Amino acid sequence: MKLLLCALFIMSSSSIMAGAFKAGISTVAITPIAHKDVVDTLHGGPKTVGNISDPLYAKTLILSDGHSRIAMINLDLMYIPPAVFSELLKDLREKNTFDQIFLSITHSHSGYVGNNDYDALKEKLMAGIKTANANLQAVKIGAGEGSLDEAYNRIIRHSDSGAEMLWSNPSRKKNRPVDQSVGIINIKKENGQTLINLVNYNAHPVITMDLHNPVISADYPGQLANSLKQHGEGDTMFFLGAAGDVNPYDADIKPTTLALDRSKQLGERLATEVFKNINTIKDYQTHGRFSVNNLTYSLPVIKKTDMETVPAEINTLLLTQDIALASFSGEFFNQFGATVKEQSPAKHTFFLGYTNGSLGYIPTNEAIKFGGYGAESKDMWFQAGTGEKQINDAMQSLNSQYQKQIK
Repeated sequence: MKLLLCALFIMSSSSIMAGAFKAGISTVAITPIAHKDVVDTLHGGPKTVGNISDPLYAKTLILSDGHSRIAMINLDLMYIPPAVFSELLKDLREKNTFDQIFLSITHSHSGYVGNNDYDALKEKLMAGIKTANANLQAVKIGAGEGSLDEAYNRIIRHSDSGAEMLWSNPSRKKNRPVDQSVGIINIKKENGQTLINLVNYNAHPVITMDLHNPVISADYPGQLANSLKQHGEGDTMFFLGAAGDVNPYDADIKPTTLALDRSKQLGERLATEVFKNINTIKDYQTHGRFSVNNLTYSLPVIKKTDMETVPAEINTLLLTQDIALASFSGEFFNQFGATVKEQSPAKHTFFLGYTNGSLGYIPTNEAIKFGGYGAESKDMWFQAGTGEKQINDAMQSLNSQYQKQIK
């Protein structure tokens, strides 16, 4: 009798802990208006929008396990200033009751917000959250991983500890290996159709970047989403990984017409790899309990600037025992992402860069010894070792969560 009561208690406790997964999505256009809105450009300062190649979107995914709610918001933007990023997050958190919000930018170098009107952006994000909340439905969650050789390390190191930049590499010149993995979280409706894909890849979206003739484009992440939808695989959110020193082979290619075509080709190749691997995912979960942990930092700025500190966050999320996400507020060098995946206790781990903050480049200590763009000591915003410490903190957080979840 005691054994029966004990078994019933365990079953009851398990049912309380594990809830049914639900998800809701929304898409809101954030494309500036041609010949009206003024946007910041990388080289020429503020300019009136002229050429719009393809639209920019803010996409929202809300996930629920019956106990916790997570919001993931993905913006086709290159950059949000640190103070603005912090205020956006603060407002979204105050006006919503999520266990955590992941606010990410794709870092497309051809994506901007018209007039830098972040109040208008905030209103659009609030509307997107409301719509996604209203669209919650039962789902199942699975993950897979592919690989695509379309990225390279753009810093060439020399034996004398110097470095030079290889900004574009259409001939695919060999350099140090980079993480070419394509991370995929596939979320399906009850009828088996894909609701949304979360795709994680490590390559700067800079194919359509033109410093002198800026064009509005979501670059290859936008083309990836379009192509997957044409495959019948629902919506897509792209999350840039650890791409601080990684470019696509066709980065910064000219003229603009060729760049747009090459970004489309890369998006289609990524979509093909994602589509192929979705069909290999067998282990989908319909119930579980999310685990999320948040670490906040106020990082001292060592470079001469008007900012003394910059806010940053690490968020570690276990969707299931097999699926983990670790988000960081900066543009981390590729080795950091590889380290997270190697050390993670979860089968599938996703490194999300430029999430909940804008730190700029975070190079490894090893990279600083050689230099190159993003790793020159004279241009460092933060102390050497900042990235190593944050990676270590993230791994401690993730391992602690994992141990609690498997008990």
